[in-house]
Amino acid sequence: MDIDAWRREDPGFTRAVTQIHEPGDLPLDAGIPPRHAYWELLPADVRARLLEKAGRALTWWAGPDSDGRPAAVVVGDRGLCRTGQVVRDGVAQFRGQRTRVEPGSLRSRSFDGRPPPDGRTTAPGLPGAPVLRLDLVPEAQGVIGNFPLPVQDFLQRPFITGDARVTADWYYDETVEPDRTTWFVALVLSGEHALALAEGTRTLDRGAHPDRAEWHGIECHRARLTVR
Repeated sequence: MDIDAWRREDPGFTRAVTQIHEPGDLPLDAGIPPRHAYWELLPADVRARLLEKAGRALTWWAGPDSDGRPAAVVVGDRGLCRTGQVVRDGVAQFRGQRTRVEPGSLRSRSFDGRPPPDGRTTAPGLPGAPVLRLDLVPEAQGVIGNFPLPVQDFLQRPFITGDARVTADWYYDETVEPDRTTWFVALVLSGEHALALAEGTRTLDRGAHPDRAEWHGIECHRARLTVR
């Protein structure tokens, strides 16, 4: 990732300290199919439109919304796309929304979950620097808190000089095996001018303390959004 480009384009990049979030529970409804199975439940034309509008997919998922209706999110190199089902005149219809990514602004980085070599957990701030506190709902704070601290910093830093009120979309699922449990976790933060996302898998051996869970590759991306 060209981190120096972000510093040049964002004069507040290193002035503030990003908030550290505590990990929250990741409760699951056993009756909801995982994202791959739920994706196949969506109409083929809806899936095709989402993929066309989003471009090369960076992360995606499908599942019920808060009202139990089918919904999906796809983030790609061309935009953040959401679709959901609404009922009009007694007829259920899918309606989509896309926020466009500014061409050429996408930056990507991988994290392995281990502490950085220099021992830092977050980017340094100047003495007395303010702490950036995003206006996130408690559930979103719990999801971001499950990621390693460098990932938390990466996700929040694009919003330092802008409006700290951001929208959070997230997804996770769980696979239980005889010797371990594996979680897939994806989180997207978006505001008026930027978006940031992370997805990765985390495993915990059977009988191990939750603090011993390990991440196995976390893919992160951020980009500027085209002002409407």
